[in-house]
Amino acid sequence: MLTGWRDFDDTLRAFDQLQRRIDRTFDSWATPSAAADRLRRRTTASWPTTNVFETKESFVVKAEVPGLAENDVAVSVEDDALVVRGERKCAAPEGYTAHLRERASVAFTRKLPLPARVDADAVAATLRDGVLTITLPKAKDALPRQVAVKAG
Repeated sequence: MLTGWRDFDDTLRAFDQLQRRIDRTFDSWATPSAAADRLRRRTTASWPTTNVFETKESFVVKAEVPGLAENDVAVSVEDDALVVRGERKCAAPEGYTAHLRERASVAFTRKLPLPARVDADAVAATLRDGVLTITLPKAKDALPRQVAVKAG
């Protein structure tokens, strides 16, 4: 409830501040450079799209990397994380002029923390139909052990 002109002025000031914040938000979305920054952050942060699965013996990582060849991707295990690095180049073939480029060249690094220790020497990676599949066998000490129960 308003009790005087001062409260009314405070209310109008609050509405004015809210309106300015909303305007600033929409102005930053409307500028082309802000849109390009958002696209760059989203592309580099989430590319390539990745799924991680777990079996009893290993972790399986599937990453979508369309247009990449096996020599465009590097896979390594560093500390307790899987690191996938690569670069997709989209240059016009020699003698051609580009009129439209919707696929951008992108260099990426994805570092995925591993939930358990893996045997780094037995890691295998295959690239087929634009999907990179990485199999990371769990370390022997990370595998579940069956303990025999004896009658006492």
